[in-house]
Amino acid sequence: MRIAIVTHFDVVSHFVNANRIANVFTKQGHECKLYNFDAKEVPEDNILYVYTFFASSINYLARFLPEKRVVFYTACEGFPILDPISSERTLAKEIKIVANSDFTKMCLEATQLPCEGVVPHGLQMDYLQYDKKFYEYVKTWTKEASATFFCLGGNYQRKGLDRFILASKLVSRKISNACFILHSGKGDLNIPAMINNLELSKNFWFTNSFGLLHEDKINALYKLCTAYVQPSYCESFCIPTIEAFRFHRPVITIDAPPMNEIVINGETGILIPSSKVQQVQHREDFVMPFHLYSVDDLTDAMIKMAESKHFRSDLIRNIGEARKRYDAGNVYPKLLGFF
Repeated sequence: MRIAIVTHFDVVSHFVNANRIANVFTKQGHECKLYNFDAKEVPEDNILYVYTFFASSINYLARFLPEKRVVFYTACEGFPILDPISSERTLAKEIKIVANSDFTKMCLEATQLPCEGVVPHGLQMDYLQYDKKFYEYVKTWTKEASATFFCLGGNYQRKGLDRFILASKLVSRKISNACFILHSGKGDLNIPAMINNLELSKNFWFTNSFGLLHEDKINALYKLCTAYVQPSYCESFCIPTIEAFRFHRPVITIDAPPMNEIVINGETGILIPSSKVQQVQHREDFVMPFHLYSVDDLTDAMIKMAESKHFRSDLIRNIGEARKRYDAGNVYPKLLGFF
């Protein structure tokens, strides 16, 4: 099969996912070519569009209809906002929309948009390469730590990075030699100021280099950590959780979709209970359900993960099966069935 995979090259997460999919398709003998969304010509008859769901995305894909077969592999962090009298819903019926999670599917269908099915994201789970020099460098800082917690995410309100920083302070009161690594950058939260105000600088490393570290350096951080913490209020899938699984690291996150689609409480990680849901509008694109939670519950989960080696061992053993479920070679071929 000849397939054009179209995405937005300037959006790193989608570009990386599109490349992963192309690699899987190519290994299976299909002829794949990647295109940026502004390509003037896309000659292939089968088009896989990898991008977030926006009303403008549907209008963009209309350029390929009805001559080509179009599959829209999409993500959304909330309920899409559509004009009641717009043409998007009609156009969407001519496209096969595939969600990256049950949560994305629910958001689409709640907005009366068709969704053909769900194909979760995947990784090459046997890719365990990491930057050894970087690993040894960071290890000199963490070598005395009884536990190291790693968190990765863009500096946006929905990522809940302030929860991770606050919990780190509370954990350090109980476990003085715990270390915390936050790989993020500039954005909504003034992270350096918060770290300074909480007097966390001794055992807290804010990389301030989000989007700049090579994958092998990030892999080194997964390998170094005791557990991965995903403090987000809202996600469409959350690839870092399965990146942690790749290195057999348990995950602490919120008991809300889609995180609880990936992490099983007490089996592959710890799910923090959500206290309430707050609807937050993101520009004119989405209404995002923020699943709020107590920082004390996050703190307790991190302390439990740090103090119970036997518990961690059980989680790590279970993660072996989870890794198979999210191997790119197992999940991405399912996209071909929608053409």
